[in-house]
Amino acid sequence: MPVALVRGEECIREGVVIRAGGGTCRVAVAGEVYLCRLRGRLKQGRQIAQNVVAVGDHVRLRTLPPSAADADAEGIIEAVLPRRSRLSRRAARRTGGHIEQVLIANLDQVLAVQSVAEPALQGCLVDRLLVAAARYEVPSVLCLNKVDLEPSVAADPRWDYYRAIGIDVVKTSATTGAGLARLRELLHDRISVLLGASGVGKSSLLNAVQPGLRLRTGEVTGKTGLGRHTTSHTELFPLPDGGFIADSPGLRGFDPWDLAPSRLRDYWPDFQDAAADCRFRTCLHRDEPDCGVKRAVAAGRLPAWRLQAYLDILRDLEDRQREVQPY
Repeated sequence: MPVALVRGEECIREGVVIRAGGGTCRVAVAGEVYLCRLRGRLKQGRQIAQNVVAVGDHVRLRTLPPSAADADAEGIIEAVLPRRSRLSRRAARRTGGHIEQVLIANLDQVLAVQSVAEPALQGCLVDRLLVAAARYEVPSVLCLNKVDLEPSVAADPRWDYYRAIGIDVVKTSATTGAGLARLRELLHDRISVLLGASGVGKSSLLNAVQPGLRLRTGEVTGKTGLGRHTTSHTELFPLPDGGFIADSPGLRGFDPWDLAPSRLRDYWPDFQDAAADCRFRTCLHRDEPDCGVKRAVAAGRLPAWRLQAYLDILRDLEDRQREVQPY
């Protein structure tokens, strides 16, 4: 059983990173939060990841006595413990495509948030997030938000299709309260992250689920139809009934880390039966002859929009692979 720390004593304990950035981390330990720096040796060697420590990481830290603490640190992170799961993407293009950015570690589920309006649907981004979650074997939920704005879009049959292929779908509105009880059930006693474009209402949903957070929210700009970034970093917040929820900055795109274009088909579960009828085992369901997936679309057994979503992501993955600079 963990022993509560007495603030001011120097000792080694384990904690969870609830916020990271700018060279420091905030680590929750036995009901206390410590501002920590990384031990220098953790940053040495060849850089293979943009962030040594990610939100959700379990770490071993040495707390500092008052005589050694300063404005930048009350503790030193000595080790990052092995991760049981993570969600990662390629870091900025200036890294040449070789650097991983871990968005969050040790999570139980990903909630891909999509608004029906303000901003308009960006289905390709949602599909990318669902693929990334599947790539790391993390369960996913599709959260369709602002359903009060466009009821006809919220009733589109495609959302039932996601349910049919095993993805939980919850329809919500922070304004009317629709779906919030179900959302609380999904979040209960789990470590979850909300991901989506700016303006889809992630922070508003969290404020509605847990009054008192008072996270900043923004409006969609009239010129671009896109949301303003109001969350500048990923941060874990404890939920009153158990579990943690992470709010995250809005995404304009998402390139899953370590996902080869040839493996994308493995994370499209509704294609598997039809793909068994492809002439070639390596069929990408694009230009190849005798493709079982294309036949299933032509026969109406698979919706055309699913194949198009797959092909859009496949093209982007191939483009990004060509851009990756050799070492």
